[in-house]
Amino acid sequence: MSPVNIIKLSATPSTNTYLKDLSKTCFLKDYTVVVTSRQTKGRGQVDSQWHSQPSSSLTLSVFKRFKGLQVSQQWYVSMAVSLAVFNTLTHLKIPEISIKWPNDIMSRSKKCCGILIENTIKGDQIDASVIGIGINVNEKQFNDLPLASSLRLATGNYFDISLVLKILLQELEIELTRLENQDFEAIFNSYNKRLFRLDAVAVYSTKTAPAFNAILRGVTTSGLLVLENDSSRRDTYNLKEIKYHF
Repeated sequence: MSPVNIIKLSATPSTNTYLKDLSKTCFLKDYTVVVTSRQTKGRGQVDSQWHSQPSSSLTLSVFKRFKGLQVSQQWYVSMAVSLAVFNTLTHLKIPEISIKWPNDIMSRSKKCCGILIENTIKGDQIDASVIGIGINVNEKQFNDLPLASSLRLATGNYFDISLVLKILLQELEIELTRLENQDFEAIFNSYNKRLFRLDAVAVYSTKTAPAFNAILRGVTTSGLLVLENDSSRRDTYNLKEIKYHF
């Protein structure tokens, strides 16, 4: 593991925002980390909020520069980070882990981790990424969030948050090094094999179709969800077009 600079905050509105602002005022080394025990305005995908409980969750952001990574390849950053979190939870023996497209990490059918990646673009290349990760670690209950879970609820065990952080940073470096080495096919195949509800019939909806059955067949290299309908036709959807139903 490369040496990392870990900035610990007692509280902050958003670790991603803090790290992005910091990157504008000074040069940041790869794997500069901002971690907090209390995030007050965490964000998720498509303007959603990430809810975390003080001192029970792991909330962090990681800075990483890239060279030669095209904007058209930005989906690989998301896949690599998802795999790093998946591998972390595998190491911790969390049961029935999967990746819910685009990058929620599930234990059984409940979400225990969210990811928000914000890229800085220069020309046609990704210059750097701020990788935000929130893992529910030791929470024992989630009020009004029936689809949320934690590592503790999934296993019945208490976890050392500092150990979870250590393993996560190791796995991030492994997966992002694979990305820098342009091991795109391996990342793509690994991600698709670990998808939540892969090859299973489930209910989805769009703005024009309130509810329909489809089989999830994977994700494209550009990050579109591939669903197969009753007539065996395959259609692709972006994040704002499709909704899972549990």
